[in-house]
Amino acid sequence: MSGAEIDREWRRRAAELVGSLRRKGRLSDERLAAAFAEVPRHLFVPEFLRLEVDASGFAAVDGVVDGTSPEYLDTVYSDQALMTQTKPVRGQPESYVWSSSSSMPSVMADMIEELELAPGMRVLESGTGTGYNAAILCRLLGDAAVTTVEIDPDLLRSAVERLAALGFQPSTKPVPGSYDRILSTHAVDDVPAEWIAWARPGAVILTDLRPPSNTQIGAWVKLVIEADGNCASGRLMTPRGYFMSARKVPEYADDGQRQPELTLEEHQRRAESMMTRGSALAPEVFDDEAFGLYFWRCRPGVWFWRHDREVTLTADDGAWAQAGPDGVRMLGRDLWSEVEEVFADWQRAGAPPITEWIVRVAADGHLAIELPR
Repeated sequence: MSGAEIDREWRRRAAELVGSLRRKGRLSDERLAAAFAEVPRHLFVPEFLRLEVDASGFAAVDGVVDGTSPEYLDTVYSDQALMTQTKPVRGQPESYVWSSSSSMPSVMADMIEELELAPGMRVLESGTGTGYNAAILCRLLGDAAVTTVEIDPDLLRSAVERLAALGFQPSTKPVPGSYDRILSTHAVDDVPAEWIAWARPGAVILTDLRPPSNTQIGAWVKLVIEADGNCASGRLMTPRGYFMSARKVPEYADDGQRQPELTLEEHQRRAESMMTRGSALAPEVFDDEAFGLYFWRCRPGVWFWRHDREVTLTADDGAWAQAGPDGVRMLGRDLWSEVEEVFADWQRAGAPPITEWIVRVAADGHLAIELPR
């Protein structure tokens, strides 16, 4: 294709993407719709990883898709998240997991519209990634109003180059006390203290809150910086999409919980010390995602996952429990008793939906949840 033909082709596909998002009830803001129509996503995603999902739901990389692939443009201008980078797991150099992506356009649109951006506002984006979301913000508000930050210097360098090629030059250096809106294109398990420091009193922060590397339990949280500028409060909302967990360092993907390494003899001793007991609380309690989210916030050092009719819990100190139809098996401290305790508190509060919870964030970023009483 000639340059003119390529330009017509991507613009046609971008317009079709805008149309499909509007049919889904997104992009009610005309200015935002224009931004999605006028920013070429393919320039920010020159290639992405093709994923193959097996019968168990596990996704593995099955090659790279780029401009030479027949499905490239169709996929780039569809409402899909596109995986663009993997990184090794700390301590497991042969294990790679997802570390960056281009978010679903519908989720991007929902997050931006939720912030109610208006001309004259300054916005900070945490998680530059490919640069596509920053380009939409620049098209919406102008370069001078946008700052974008990224932990991975390689991603930031590429994104800045792509943005500059289109004439966008957002800042990459945050200024404390400067921003009316802060949004993140990654999930967090606590609000970074820097966000509180960067925002103005009255500013709004919007982010995805969930345990590291967890796609089952989470919510969006919308916070308002209080008048003293040192803390924030707000509410949770049902997530309209989820994001990858924030990375702690550039070199590695988030690797979730780190279990203590045990020798064969230590495993044997643990097996011999296993205890069992009954419980009136069924493992199905974790079928309620709201309770799962509340339990995580009350016991952030305890991980859990559901499989069939059982729930397995592990803790940073090596404690383990498994609850099923036949009772509870456990090692170390009684983790299931902690579930029972949190569930009792949950019941006393009337098992409220997450939209009724109150969220408070201190200056150090620690996030606390209060149930209505």
